[in-house]
Amino acid sequence: MPTVQVPVQLSVEHLMAAAKQLSPVELREFIQHLATWQQQDGQQAEEAALLAAIEENSRLPAAAQRRYEQLRRKCERQILTDHELAEYQALLEQLEGRNGKRIEVLVALAQQRGTTLRGIMAELDLPSQANAE
Repeated sequence: MPTVQVPVQLSVEHLMAAAKQLSPVELREFIQHLATWQQQDGQQAEEAALLAAIEENSRLPAAAQRRYEQLRRKCERQILTDHELAEYQALLEQLEGRNGKRIEVLVALAQQRGTTLRGIMAELDLPSQANAE
């Protein structure tokens, strides 16, 4: 394989000049490596987005989560007012919606990694049941 000379600071123009120095066989090999790298980079970006969506849908926003926890404790003690019960039920519905979305994203991540939902949950050390607490 020939040596390609490139300056210390690389620009797109420098990379193009270096690529032009390659033989047709080396250029095809380079293009194959570049395509593989791009595919892997795209998969990593997609996986990062999926992981962020899992995290985002694991809890309510901070203030709503705190309120939910307050109401849950009052519910356990059976001291909710009618208004609080309605608020608690609305927050529960939000949590259920988020959990559904989280499961969808977990399934997508499991498919991307070639594993099962249980497998991906074990990899991420997530509880197997929805944890609304």
